[in-house]
This record gives sequence, C-alpha cells and structure tokens, in this order.
Amino acid sequence: MAQPQVPIDVDPQTGIWRTDGLPMIYLPRHFLVNMQKGIEAAIGPDAYRAILYASSDLSALQWCRAEATTHKLTAVETFRHYLRRLSQRGYGLLEITSLDEAAGTASVIVRHSAFALGYGPDAGRHVCFMFEGSIAGGMRYVLESAGRTGEPVCREVACAANGAMECRFELRCDAVT
Repeated sequence: MAQPQVPIDVDPQTGIWRTDGLPMIYLPRHFLVNMQKGIEAAIGPDAYRAILYASSDLSALQWCRAEATTHKLTAVETFRHYLRRLSQRGYGLLEITSLDEAAGTASVIVRHSAFALGYGPDAGRHVCFMFEGSIAGGMRYVLESAGRTGEPVCREVACAANGAMECRFELRCDAVT
C-alpha cells in the first residue's frame, strides 16, 4: 500500500523546510545513528537514553499539540498521526498494536527501525530507545487532551539489534486520574 506523500514546503528566502507549518530538518539516517553512537561513547548509553527520553517526550507533546490544531484531530488520531509521520520520515514503520486511552497504556512495534538497521542485528542490546520518549510524549498528549494526569513511561522490550524480529515498546502510566 502506497504511503501518502509528506508535504514539504521550502522557503526560498530562508531555506527553512516546513511540513504542516512546522520547521523541519532533513537528515541522512547514518547521521542520526552515528550521532547516537558518538554520544553513547562519550557519556554512556544510560545517560544518553535519559537525555533523549526527556527531549523526545517534550518534542512529541509539542508536535502533537500543533498538529491537532492544524488538522483538527482527536487526541488518539493525533497520536496515530504522529507515529505515521515518524514512519513517513524514515525512522521505521511504527504501528500501535494496542491502545487503552482510559488506562493510558499502549503497545507499539517498529519494523525496520533506522537505529536497529544502523547498529545491525548483532549489537547485543536494545538501541532504539529514541522511540521511548516519543511514544510517552504522544500518550502524554492524549492524557492532557482528556484533562487527565499521569506519568507515561515507555520502555523498549525487544529490539531487532538484539535478535528480535522487530522492536517492541510497552507504555504504562503511573497514577492516571
């Protein structure tokens, strides 16, 4: 099935790329993978994972807020749209396999993860943690839109760079009210 085209508008005066009005940067996949490897070598995978989680969570929340307004989507539609856009931008094919809005839980798989492909199938560890904060931020938007509180926590539970067929993520929320 053909994916819909992602609209990219380039301002001829500034060179700024935009999709749906949001400024974007177009990068080769190896740049992101090499950057992750370099930062992991400098500060360690755990420290980088924590930094990336927080920044990805916030970025996903900001993106969802903007896109919901632009496209007049429900919160869950916005979350799905966010993962679809990540897929269309080459991060991998992301799919929500289960979602319980009331409980604030979800399961997401990523096939052909750019990070797993960059590290290779014998990395011996999970390397796709960039998605953890992104998925948590998407759920944070769902909760926020419903006027609910809770702390979404997402963890990679299987990784193609560690021998799995695909990368899998489990999202849970603490104290959803």
